[in-house]
Amino acid sequence: MEKDNNMNELEQMREQMNIFKSRLDKQQIINEQLVRNSMGSKLSWIKNFVLGEIILVPILLIIMATFHASEGLSWWLFAFLAAGLIIDTTGDFIINRIPKSQLLGGDLVATSQRLTKMKKQRTSWFIAGMIFVTIWLVWFIIEIVMRLDDGCNLPDHNIVVGIMVAGIAIGALIGIFVAWLIFRKMQRTNNQLIEQINQVINED
Repeated sequence: MEKDNNMNELEQMREQMNIFKSRLDKQQIINEQLVRNSMGSKLSWIKNFVLGEIILVPILLIIMATFHASEGLSWWLFAFLAAGLIIDTTGDFIINRIPKSQLLGGDLVATSQRLTKMKKQRTSWFIAGMIFVTIWLVWFIIEIVMRLDDGCNLPDHNIVVGIMVAGIAIGALIGIFVAWLIFRKMQRTNNQLIEQINQVINED
């Protein structure tokens, strides 16, 4: 009789363990799905930003081409700008792209590694972009100053040149600051997703 009672208790314990394991598995699936939904939601703004870049670059190049033509600036400078913007936008698209299939059903460990790699690539690309902007800005200012030297006979020529250069420099600094804020927000988004993925993985 006692043996039968022990067997019944063991069987009940097995059933409880199976129920508990089933609940854990279901919770794990729910947590994983929440993380995948979070990835799609949080990465969407980065995707939209890159799409905005792709739309904005042709518009910016048309404006700059018109400006170069009207002010007689070097077309080599324009070609440098055009090549830099196209390469930068292409790099942003490649670096920040994660296939939808990976977000919805890919291995979470591999996704975490991809997000970590994305952060490193993005940092290198941001530094390269700042170097490009610095070279373009110096070249642009030099051409503006030379153009004003050639065509300006006003007594206050130095003031005109100073105001022009100061305006360009301030605009560039504001642009660099905004780019840094966007870069930092992108990195923070990756950090949040990596942390969420690691929490789910550690629950296994």
